[in-house]
Amino acid sequence: MNFDDDLKLNRTEGDIVGVYIISVAARLMEMHPQTLRKYDRAGLVSPSRTVGMLRLYSDADLIKLRIIKRLVENYGINLAGVSLILDLIEILTKILQHTEEQNEINWIEKNDKIEKMINMALKEISYI
Repeated sequence: MNFDDDLKLNRTEGDIVGVYIISVAARLMEMHPQTLRKYDRAGLVSPSRTVGMLRLYSDADLIKLRIIKRLVENYGINLAGVSLILDLIEILTKILQHTEEQNEINWIEKNDKIEKMINMALKEISYI
């Protein structure tokens, strides 16, 4: 999986619910559980909590942890830099989603105009 794949943050409702306890998440990410706790304290990842306050990591949390791991290990970025990058990713994702929504609206509007023009042309032809 490459870095671009990690950035795909399209989430479904099932992705948001935490299902992995910290030991399982740590094993899946090949990280120490204490590292996950540190990232939680730093606000880089926010797993949900059980009634007993156990951390439960979702698939979306694991994606974010993969990004964090890559930024720290491969690029030597400190946690403040990682936090800034994650914020930028979130902002850019929202901008992209908004742009895609606008493009879809514009496409629908253009399609409606074309359909009206075709109907007008057909009416003109029927009068001839």
